[in-house]
Amino acid sequence: MRKRTIGAAAGIGLAGAAGIAFYGGQVPTAQIYGPTIHRNPGAGKKIALTYDDGPNPVHTPQLLSLLDRFGARATFFSIGMWAEREPGLLREMEAAGHAIGNHTHTHPTMPLLSSAEVKDELRRCRAAVEASGIEFSRANGGMLMRPPYGRRRPGTLRAMREEGYEPVTWSVTCFDWRRTATRRSIARHASHAGPGDIILMHDGNNHVPDADRSRSVGATQDTLERYSAEGYEFVTVPELMA
Repeated sequence: MRKRTIGAAAGIGLAGAAGIAFYGGQVPTAQIYGPTIHRNPGAGKKIALTYDDGPNPVHTPQLLSLLDRFGARATFFSIGMWAEREPGLLREMEAAGHAIGNHTHTHPTMPLLSSAEVKDELRRCRAAVEASGIEFSRANGGMLMRPPYGRRRPGTLRAMREEGYEPVTWSVTCFDWRRTATRRSIARHASHAGPGDIILMHDGNNHVPDADRSRSVGATQDTLERYSAEGYEFVTVPELMA
């Protein structure tokens, strides 16, 4: 009986540890592995739109035009291998006042990498972006970096910070990466945002450089219209955290 009790307790302990590990490494607002930028509730009526997996030669320009029309600024987390193809788009982003962050070179699952491999991904992406004459934007003293899928572990975060980066996740996700996502569903998820939130959308895809993100573009327009009418300002992550 005693052995069964000990075994049950051990099983519960392991399950609890696994649950904590999942929470800390997968949930974008979790802070148990160390602080990450995910929102700033003290920012007032400001929201940060963020876009991952670009630059996309088709839909990133559409987003830039749309953001300009509303006087909005956003933050783009670029994949290095796509940045190499679109240096002109990176320069357009910066010229329009948008922020640019590191999203690795090939979009790997970072907790599966060694610290050396994490740093290599960051360095290759940085080299690709800087080749266009652009430097990564900064907040809280570090260059902006978003881990693919938001996944991280203590060693991943440590390697990022050793390279001079400040990790950024999000507080509102729009699930625009799902095949079943529609413009309406994406905009509905975005409508959950409030003061100081960081919204996650995608202007690209880690598999192909010109993925169809027309639904995200449409939902962005709906989001800009909705929140602008309510008196919100759309700012970059550095501006949100200032």
